[in-house]
Amino acid sequence: MAKITTLFIDKGGVLIDNTVLSPQYRRLLGEFLPTELGGDPDAWAHANAGAASRAFARYQRAYMTAPSTSIRDWYAEDVRRWLYEMCDEVGRPRPPAAQADRIASAAQEYVRRRVDIRAPRIVERLRDFHRRGLKLHMASADQHADLVGYLDTLGTLELFDRVYGSDLINVWKSGPAYYRAILADTGTDAANAVVVDDSESATLWAAEAGLRGVVVRRGAAERFEDSVLRAFDEVSALLSRA
Repeated sequence: MAKITTLFIDKGGVLIDNTVLSPQYRRLLGEFLPTELGGDPDAWAHANAGAASRAFARYQRAYMTAPSTSIRDWYAEDVRRWLYEMCDEVGRPRPPAAQADRIASAAQEYVRRRVDIRAPRIVERLRDFHRRGLKLHMASADQHADLVGYLDTLGTLELFDRVYGSDLINVWKSGPAYYRAILADTGTDAANAVVVDDSESATLWAAEAGLRGVVVRRGAAERFEDSVLRAFDEVSALLSRA
């Protein structure tokens, strides 16, 4: 078995518990958006539930096809649409595009810097992998800027060599092409790398690109960190056999 030198690690469901993040996200948007656009905090928080769901549905449709524009531009346009949909629901006027882009970006930054996503045991295991000489890269579908912000809030940004969102390589995380792109961009031999993801599909795509994969599986009554640490134990077992 080839020596493992590199880990490609997903964000949501691996480093961050999305079930904890979502309610905080809504509450923090409710704090921030009235300072820019007026309106009731609870109304903004409520409006995000539907707007976020529709944004995710648009993302699911988009990643099934090759991007007609750059993925970075797609995200920029879609986040403006997300803000406008919330404005409509709250009953506030839509700001001009440039102002909307600034407000949407500032709102997301406000959230990223204030969410409680502490996961000390996960962070310590990442630090241990780093101390052992492994190169860590993030391999997520999200926007690069969002990923950098969340890693910084988690206190792990300095551990990661490259932070891949789909927009950084202009390839959706929807098949093996995504993994081939990040392997090429990092100059990594697939035989020397492992993907850690909470999606079985993602690890199957990675396998098509020649990568080994470890899936984070969370039991119904299991704590988030426990499920991630069990997956990291699988990574450690692979390291010991390599």
